[in-house]
Amino acid sequence: METGYLVEFFEDKRIQVAAVLEVKGERLQVLTQTNRELTVARKRILHACPAGKAGARSRQEWLTLLEETARRREQLKGEINLEEVWELLAAEEKSLPVEEMADLWFGSALPDQVAAMGRALFEDRFLFKYKDGRWLPHTAEVVESLKEKARREEETRRELAEAARWLRTAWEGGEITDPAWRERLLPALREVAVFGQEAPAYPVLKSYLDQAKIPGEDAPFRILVRLGVFSEDENLALYRLEVPVEFPEPVLAAAHLLTRDQPPDPYAALREDLTHLECLTIDGERTRDLDDALSLEPHPEGWVLGVHIADVSSLVPPDSPLDREAQERATSIYLPETRLPMLPEEISEDVLSLVAQQERRSLSFLAVVTETGELRSWELKPSLIRVRRRLSYTEADRLLARDETLERLHGLTAALKARRLAQGGYELKLPEVWVSFDAHHQVQVTVENQETPSHELVSEAMVLANRLAAEFLSEQGVPAIFRGQPEPREPIERDAPKTLLELWLDRRKLSRVTMELTPQPHWGLGLPCYTFASSPIRRYLDLVSHRQVLSVLAGGPPAYSGEDLARILTVIEPAMRRAAQLKFQRLRYWLLKYLSQRVGQKLEALVVEAQPHRTRLLFPDILLEVPWSAPATLRLKPGDTVQVRLDKVLPREDQVKLSLA
Repeated sequence: METGYLVEFFEDKRIQVAAVLEVKGERLQVLTQTNRELTVARKRILHACPAGKAGARSRQEWLTLLEETARRREQLKGEINLEEVWELLAAEEKSLPVEEMADLWFGSALPDQVAAMGRALFEDRFLFKYKDGRWLPHTAEVVESLKEKARREEETRRELAEAARWLRTAWEGGEITDPAWRERLLPALREVAVFGQEAPAYPVLKSYLDQAKIPGEDAPFRILVRLGVFSEDENLALYRLEVPVEFPEPVLAAAHLLTRDQPPDPYAALREDLTHLECLTIDGERTRDLDDALSLEPHPEGWVLGVHIADVSSLVPPDSPLDREAQERATSIYLPETRLPMLPEEISEDVLSLVAQQERRSLSFLAVVTETGELRSWELKPSLIRVRRRLSYTEADRLLARDETLERLHGLTAALKARRLAQGGYELKLPEVWVSFDAHHQVQVTVENQETPSHELVSEAMVLANRLAAEFLSEQGVPAIFRGQPEPREPIERDAPKTLLELWLDRRKLSRVTMELTPQPHWGLGLPCYTFASSPIRRYLDLVSHRQVLSVLAGGPPAYSGEDLARILTVIEPAMRRAAQLKFQRLRYWLLKYLSQRVGQKLEALVVEAQPHRTRLLFPDILLEVPWSAPATLRLKPGDTVQVRLDKVLPREDQVKLSLA
């Protein structure tokens, strides 16, 4: 090869014709048909031949020659049917140099013909492979395999372009009008919005979004909001934790049937008519599933304090559709913006609920209590009651001073509580945080002490019922699911008045409450054994406790064996943890949403933890704890207060950016 030769090589994935201007060892200085001068390595050259007539050429003459040569070779390439060439050579499985292949097709091997054949072969993806300067035909099987792969790749390219087009349309505020693509993209967007990179659909959807040039990990969520599939405040944790939301049709049908046709009472022979008692309910103003009522009667030794719990067990048989659904849900979940009942509202707010002026089946806990809170005797019995009065906590607090029954109930339950706490219990009196929404759906946060007299009254009455259920089951040797709490991880001072910081730190010291099949002490309540039996409409564990109690009272074997309860535990424990996690995450989301309305403001925060590389602050007005990267020069300790500026809040990402004010 020398100056003045015509050469071909790949540049930008296309074959270029060029003239050699200078030879520099293994490198060539060339002028391309596009009027560019390049340095090309010899090993890149696909074809080389003399340029034809001798003598010097001007640059324009070279360019004209290069354009004509390229056009001529492309025309010759178009005349080649490589399929026919392959058919001639495939049977022999013989490799040939490009010159012989040109001769085979054209009947001669002139430079332009050889170059044209080379172009056809290098552009081919299926029929031949190049090795050691020769071309070998693929077998028919390999050819078909390569063509199928190419078809799939082309289909993928078209799919990528089409998906990107629809996603870009949605991103810009349009609709995905193609039904097939809508059906395909929406589930993928939803899955990735909920599970992020852990979603099986993530890799494919990410390629679509990259092709559409839509940035951001939250892009799937944003697109769904723009399409109206999700709201701006969509509860993704609900889907991430796979919490049941809608009731299946068989469950709704069973609930509807129960409203019209109640099953026979399995405990009719034992059920005592207590409709003469002046029963009352005390609940929140918006509570509609009323599962507990109270009564009070004089007794020679003091008073008979009646805690009457709705008898769901006599209306919802074990292993029925309603029962299986309740077991799967394990508990009702109350969120700031909605509630997810354990049982359909059609029955949980009606036939199962202790509705005023209606006769209702119940399990009654009747305890003889002295004025000083001494528990002299007690009994459990299936009963029939009628609630005479329905009060809210606010109404009960207002009536307390002038209503003899309420005043007496409060006195007795306060005495029970004092006696219980004297046995070693500890009451963590942290305020409650409530989230509500105004008429414009702006977040409102209230921090208030829930230990009002009526709250204390009801709470202690429920502790009493749960305690008596646990003692009954334990004394009878009946398998049960007991609630326990080990001693704190660190010592807690029980009696001294506490600051907010001390209460906050005490909460961290408490051990987790456990569910066991044998009685365990409950440190926080100061009781030797405890279970749940006071809310069978809202908690499956309470329903199980009722069935155990009532089966024993009826003189039969326990409704559940120990093995049965162990199996039930494997279902309800994860579900209850899931519910607690959902409630925590959702409350935190709304508190952060509330904070996002105050970006730019200065806030006072309480230091609850100060480590060399970690500081945690608490905003006392909403009881929200957040991490903070404090300036290295700032020396803080728990209990300090600090003024910070709220710079940025991303509720969905759980991110708060603060600076020193």
